[in-house]
Amino acid sequence: MLIYLSFLIFTGLISESIQAEKPIREYVVKKDMVAGFKAGQFSIYSDQDEKNLKYRIESYYSPMQKIELQTYPQKKVIGKLDAHQLGTWYEAIIEILDTRNMSNTWFTGHIKRSFAWFSDRYTVHLAERTILMKSKIVSRTFRFFNERNKLLALYKMRFFVASGVTKYDLKIFSNEFPDTVYILAIAAHDHKRAKVFGNDSRE
Repeated sequence: MLIYLSFLIFTGLISESIQAEKPIREYVVKKDMVAGFKAGQFSIYSDQDEKNLKYRIESYYSPMQKIELQTYPQKKVIGKLDAHQLGTWYEAIIEILDTRNMSNTWFTGHIKRSFAWFSDRYTVHLAERTILMKSKIVSRTFRFFNERNKLLALYKMRFFVASGVTKYDLKIFSNEFPDTVYILAIAAHDHKRAKVFGNDSRE
Protein backbone atom coordinates (compact mmCIF):
# COMPACT_ATOMS: atom_id res chain seq x y z
CA MET A 1 0.00 0.00 0.00
CA LEU A 2 2.81 2.39 0.90
CA ILE A 3 4.61 1.63 -2.36
CA TYR A 4 1.41 2.22 -4.34
CA LEU A 5 0.78 5.54 -2.56
CA SER A 6 4.38 6.63 -3.22
CA PHE A 7 3.92 5.75 -6.90
CA LEU A 8 0.75 7.87 -7.12
CA ILE A 9 2.46 10.85 -5.52
CA PHE A 10 5.49 10.50 -7.81
CA THR A 11 3.45 10.20 -11.01
CA GLY A 12 1.21 13.08 -9.91
CA LEU A 13 4.17 15.39 -9.45
CA ILE A 14 5.64 14.36 -12.80
CA SER A 15 2.40 14.89 -14.70
CA GLU A 16 1.97 18.28 -13.05
CA SER A 17 5.09 19.51 -14.82
CA ILE A 18 3.80 18.38 -18.24
CA GLN A 19 1.78 20.93 -20.19
CA ALA A 20 1.02 20.03 -23.80
CA GLU A 21 -0.90 23.14 -24.80
CA LYS A 22 -0.15 26.84 -24.80
CA PRO A 23 -2.75 28.93 -22.92
CA ILE A 24 -4.81 31.50 -24.80
CA ARG A 25 -5.24 33.62 -21.65
CA GLU A 26 -3.60 33.75 -18.24
CA TYR A 27 -4.61 35.34 -14.94
CA VAL A 28 -3.16 35.83 -11.48
CA VAL A 29 -5.83 35.42 -8.80
CA LYS A 30 -4.70 37.06 -5.55
CA LYS A 31 -6.58 36.60 -2.29
CA ASP A 32 -7.08 39.60 -0.01
CA MET A 33 -5.15 39.43 3.26
CA VAL A 34 -8.13 40.52 5.39
CA ALA A 35 -11.77 40.03 4.48
CA GLY A 36 -13.44 40.77 7.82
CA PHE A 37 -16.39 38.52 8.66
CA LYS A 38 -16.85 37.53 5.03
CA ALA A 39 -15.77 34.78 2.67
CA GLY A 40 -12.49 35.35 0.85
CA GLN A 41 -12.20 38.23 -1.62
CA PHE A 42 -9.88 38.27 -4.61
CA SER A 43 -8.25 40.50 -7.22
CA ILE A 44 -7.83 38.97 -10.67
CA TYR A 45 -5.07 40.34 -12.91
CA SER A 46 -4.48 39.63 -16.60
CA ASP A 47 -0.70 40.03 -16.26
CA GLN A 48 2.02 38.51 -14.09
CA ASP A 49 3.14 41.96 -12.88
CA GLU A 50 -0.33 42.44 -11.30
CA LYS A 51 -0.81 45.86 -12.85
CA ASN A 52 -3.86 45.20 -15.01
CA LEU A 53 -6.73 44.50 -12.62
CA LYS A 54 -9.40 42.79 -14.71
CA TYR A 55 -11.91 41.46 -12.14
CA ARG A 56 -12.75 41.53 -8.44
CA ILE A 57 -14.49 38.95 -6.27
CA GLU A 58 -16.46 40.71 -3.56
CA SER A 59 -18.19 38.85 -0.73
CA TYR A 60 -21.25 39.53 1.43
CA TYR A 61 -21.53 39.34 5.20
CA SER A 62 -22.96 35.85 5.51
CA PRO A 63 -22.44 32.68 7.58
CA MET A 64 -21.91 30.89 4.26
CA GLN A 65 -19.88 31.77 1.17
CA LYS A 66 -21.79 34.34 -0.86
CA ILE A 67 -19.75 36.16 -3.51
CA GLU A 68 -19.97 38.16 -6.75
CA LEU A 69 -17.48 38.43 -9.60
CA GLN A 70 -17.31 41.97 -11.00
CA THR A 71 -15.49 43.53 -13.94
CA TYR A 72 -13.01 46.29 -13.09
CA PRO A 73 -13.29 49.26 -13.04
CA GLN A 74 -16.91 49.09 -14.32
CA LYS A 75 -18.06 46.89 -11.38
CA LYS A 76 -20.46 45.02 -13.64
CA VAL A 77 -21.56 41.74 -12.04
CA ILE A 78 -20.81 38.77 -14.34
CA GLY A 79 -20.91 35.91 -11.85
CA LYS A 80 -22.46 34.89 -8.51
CA LEU A 81 -21.86 32.00 -6.12
CA ASP A 82 -23.88 30.97 -3.08
CA ALA A 83 -22.40 27.99 -1.21
CA HIS A 84 -23.12 25.63 1.65
CA GLN A 85 -20.40 23.63 3.37
CA LEU A 86 -20.20 21.10 6.18
CA GLY A 87 -16.70 19.76 6.83
CA THR A 88 -15.29 18.53 3.51
CA TRP A 89 -18.76 18.50 1.89
CA TYR A 90 -19.22 21.52 -0.40
CA GLU A 91 -21.93 22.56 -2.85
CA ALA A 92 -22.70 25.92 -4.42
CA ILE A 93 -25.25 27.42 -6.79
CA ILE A 94 -23.62 29.57 -9.47
CA GLU A 95 -24.97 32.16 -11.90
CA ILE A 96 -22.78 33.15 -14.84
CA LEU A 97 -23.19 35.83 -17.50
CA ASP A 98 -21.98 34.67 -20.91
CA THR A 99 -19.39 37.35 -21.74
CA ARG A 100 -18.21 35.64 -24.94
CA ASN A 101 -20.84 37.46 -27.03
CA MET A 102 -23.42 40.25 -26.77
CA SER A 103 -26.35 38.00 -25.84
CA ASN A 104 -26.26 38.93 -22.13
CA THR A 105 -27.45 35.41 -21.34
CA TRP A 106 -27.30 34.22 -17.72
CA PHE A 107 -26.72 30.55 -16.97
CA THR A 108 -27.51 28.86 -13.66
CA GLY A 109 -25.67 25.79 -12.45
CA HIS A 110 -23.86 24.33 -9.47
CA ILE A 111 -20.47 23.21 -8.22
CA LYS A 112 -20.29 20.10 -6.05
CA ARG A 113 -17.34 18.37 -4.43
CA SER A 114 -17.35 14.61 -4.95
CA PHE A 115 -15.52 11.90 -3.06
CA ALA A 116 -12.58 10.21 -4.83
CA TRP A 117 -9.61 8.16 -3.67
CA PHE A 118 -6.22 9.90 -3.84
CA SER A 119 -7.63 13.00 -5.53
CA ASP A 120 -9.77 16.09 -4.99
CA ARG A 121 -12.69 16.42 -7.40
CA TYR A 122 -15.46 18.88 -8.12
CA THR A 123 -18.20 18.62 -10.72
CA VAL A 124 -19.54 21.77 -12.38
CA HIS A 125 -22.94 21.56 -14.09
CA LEU A 126 -23.77 24.55 -16.28
CA ALA A 127 -26.21 24.98 -19.19
CA GLU A 128 -26.72 21.21 -19.49
CA ARG A 129 -22.96 20.72 -19.73
CA THR A 130 -20.53 19.12 -17.28
CA ILE A 131 -17.01 20.17 -16.33
CA LEU A 132 -14.80 17.98 -14.16
CA MET A 133 -12.32 19.81 -11.93
CA LYS A 134 -9.72 17.53 -10.36
CA SER A 135 -6.36 17.43 -8.65
CA LYS A 136 -4.08 14.53 -7.77
CA ILE A 137 -3.03 13.87 -4.18
CA VAL A 138 -0.57 16.41 -2.67
CA SER A 139 -0.75 18.47 -5.88
CA ARG A 140 -1.51 22.20 -5.88
CA THR A 141 -2.69 22.06 -9.49
CA PHE A 142 -6.32 21.61 -10.54
CA ARG A 143 -7.31 20.82 -14.12
CA PHE A 144 -10.68 21.33 -15.81
CA PHE A 145 -11.95 18.85 -18.42
CA ASN A 146 -15.09 18.71 -20.55
CA GLU A 147 -17.17 15.59 -21.20
CA ARG A 148 -14.70 14.41 -23.85
CA ASN A 149 -11.78 14.75 -21.42
CA LYS A 150 -10.43 17.79 -23.25
CA LEU A 151 -8.30 20.12 -21.11
CA LEU A 152 -10.12 23.45 -20.74
CA ALA A 153 -8.09 25.25 -18.07
CA LEU A 154 -5.85 24.70 -15.07
CA TYR A 155 -4.71 26.61 -12.03
CA LYS A 156 -1.89 26.22 -9.55
CA MET A 157 -1.82 27.60 -6.03
CA ARG A 158 1.10 29.66 -4.76
CA PHE A 159 1.36 30.27 -1.01
CA PHE A 160 3.97 32.63 0.41
CA VAL A 161 4.65 31.49 3.98
CA ALA A 162 6.46 34.65 5.08
CA SER A 163 3.66 37.02 4.02
CA GLY A 164 0.70 34.65 4.22
CA VAL A 165 -0.39 35.71 0.71
CA THR A 166 -2.24 33.14 -1.41
CA LYS A 167 -2.16 33.40 -5.21
CA TYR A 168 -3.39 31.21 -8.04
CA ASP A 169 -1.97 31.07 -11.56
CA LEU A 170 -4.91 30.42 -13.91
CA LYS A 171 -4.33 29.30 -17.50
CA ILE A 172 -7.17 29.11 -20.05
CA PHE A 173 -6.87 26.77 -23.05
CA SER A 174 -10.35 26.98 -24.56
CA ASN A 175 -13.21 29.40 -25.20
CA GLU A 176 -15.76 26.63 -24.70
CA PHE A 177 -16.94 28.19 -21.42
CA PRO A 178 -16.72 31.72 -19.98
CA ASP A 179 -13.61 32.33 -17.87
CA THR A 180 -15.99 33.16 -15.00
CA VAL A 181 -16.54 29.42 -14.47
CA TYR A 182 -12.90 28.80 -13.59
CA ILE A 183 -12.51 31.92 -11.46
CA LEU A 184 -15.54 31.03 -9.33
CA ALA A 185 -14.28 27.45 -9.06
CA ILE A 186 -11.00 28.74 -7.60
CA ALA A 187 -12.93 30.72 -5.00
CA ALA A 188 -15.02 27.62 -4.21
CA HIS A 189 -12.01 25.39 -3.59
CA ASP A 190 -10.17 28.10 -1.65
CA HIS A 191 -13.15 28.49 0.67
CA LYS A 192 -13.39 24.74 1.26
CA ARG A 193 -9.63 24.52 1.86
CA ALA A 194 -9.63 27.45 4.28
CA LYS A 195 -12.53 26.02 6.29
CA VAL A 196 -11.12 22.49 6.49
CA PHE A 197 -7.54 23.45 7.34
CA GLY A 198 -8.42 26.40 9.56
CA ASN A 199 -6.49 29.06 7.63
CA ASP A 200 -9.46 31.19 6.66
CA SER A 201 -8.41 34.82 6.10
CA ARG A 202 -11.13 35.91 8.53
CA GLU A 203 -9.31 34.34 11.47
